[in-house]
Amino acid sequence: MGRVALVTGGTRGLGLAIAEALAHAGHTPVLLYRSDEESAQAALERLKPVAPNAAAYAGDVDDDARIEAIVAEVAESIGPIGVLVNNAFRSGRPPQKTHTLSVEAWREDVATNLTGQFIVTRACLPHMVDASFGRIVFIGSLAQRGEAGRVAYATVKSALTGFAKTLAQEYARYGITANVVSPGFIEAGAFLRLSEEIRNRALAMVPSRRAGRAEEVAALVVHLASDLGAYVTGQHIGVDGGAR
Repeated sequence: MGRVALVTGGTRGLGLAIAEALAHAGHTPVLLYRSDEESAQAALERLKPVAPNAAAYAGDVDDDARIEAIVAEVAESIGPIGVLVNNAFRSGRPPQKTHTLSVEAWREDVATNLTGQFIVTRACLPHMVDASFGRIVFIGSLAQRGEAGRVAYATVKSALTGFAKTLAQEYARYGITANVVSPGFIEAGAFLRLSEEIRNRALAMVPSRRAGRAEEVAALVVHLASDLGAYVTGQHIGVDGGAR
């Protein structure tokens, strides 16, 4: 059965690949993006031939009033959100040691990468409880194991596991699951913006000796969002070619 699937940061890169895979699985993707209207329209052009009711909304994930309004509007105009993929993140800072990172920079990263995930999840949960069905997937990162120079990003990504496990304990009785999918080095987004030298060094640490494809991550998300994913909850699952 197809559901309405909200994908934050869903207009490009891995988020768009996940939205496309959900559309092909029969779901109706709703994309949440920050401000890039051009990317949002291009994404909808790719999605609508498969999912005619696909939609996109602009809004910051840490703006609770805007998120509440979007979730309510989607429920009224398309249907209640049954699948949530928390993919939006901030990760563009140059590496910095912890003592040189400003409090303002820490707060900015936490606002998008953790508080924003809480705000979106909190807004969607009542609709999932009412429907006795919900699938929540957080997109994590290899950084959750710790990464020098990225203290804020690594901290919030590791926190997602505790978030998902808590949701699993609180909401399993309502037919709602919550899991973290942590991609490794994926041929999409930030990894492709690295120099060839840095990419090659990274892949040398991967037993599979290659980067993953966005479609490989998306396939796992689609499974977790399905009826067959009902007994998988509170888990942290890597899609990383064996990297540790």
